[in-house]
Amino acid sequence: MSLFQQLLDGSLVSRQRLMEARHFYAPMRAATTAGQVYAQWTERLSTQGELASARELAGLSDAELLEMEAEFVRSPLRGRSERFRSALRTGSALAAAGAFGLALQGLTVGFGEGGYRVLQMFSVACLLAALCVAVAGAYVAFGSLHLDMAHGTLGLCVGRLDEQHPWLHDSVAATRHPLAEEYRRQVLRDRGPLRGMDFIIMRDIVRTQDAMDRTRWARTVAERLQCLVPAFNPSASEPRLVRVESVAISERRRRQ
Repeated sequence: MSLFQQLLDGSLVSRQRLMEARHFYAPMRAATTAGQVYAQWTERLSTQGELASARELAGLSDAELLEMEAEFVRSPLRGRSERFRSALRTGSALAAAGAFGLALQGLTVGFGEGGYRVLQMFSVACLLAALCVAVAGAYVAFGSLHLDMAHGTLGLCVGRLDEQHPWLHDSVAATRHPLAEEYRRQVLRDRGPLRGMDFIIMRDIVRTQDAMDRTRWARTVAERLQCLVPAFNPSASEPRLVRVESVAISERRRRQ
């Protein structure tokens, strides 16, 4: 891939950014290392958002999620590419050469008018080249800012909801809803420990049910609110929007 294509992919007019305006479809190739798998999911999360990625991550096995969690613990910050590091070293060397050339002009005696001009042009050229490299590096860094943010968000998604996770208490609040609590029990039964993407799904379940409650007639809501009976019981008063089945039942139906 050329340098121009890399700059284009990291800009605001890249193919990935344009895909955000329509349904995202970008199959991932099979990766060989945990770092490559994490990088692929980082790019996918930066393009299609939290909820869509959480639905896909929730279908992975606990072993796969554990490997991604270990990769995030090993590298909590997204590493820079080797080309970016080489450009940084090259720019620093050019800037140092230009500054040294300008300083040498004041210390040189008897260098001649022609040699003085050559040294001055060489120093200015080095400084201009260093400035161009710095601008290109800043442009690439700005273009990959969404990947840096997605790297940390993916770590929160695949991380277990333990005492160190920042979404722990929000997850407890979400499980007060009966449908979210049922989803929590299903995950513990079929896959393993709850992780950050499960909180995203439970939060969306609660938001969807709340949005459905807001479509009720105002008179009906007011009458139920003024009664002594419970004003709202989702499991008894409203049907489920989507029936969530366990993995075992889904496999049995697929075989039939």
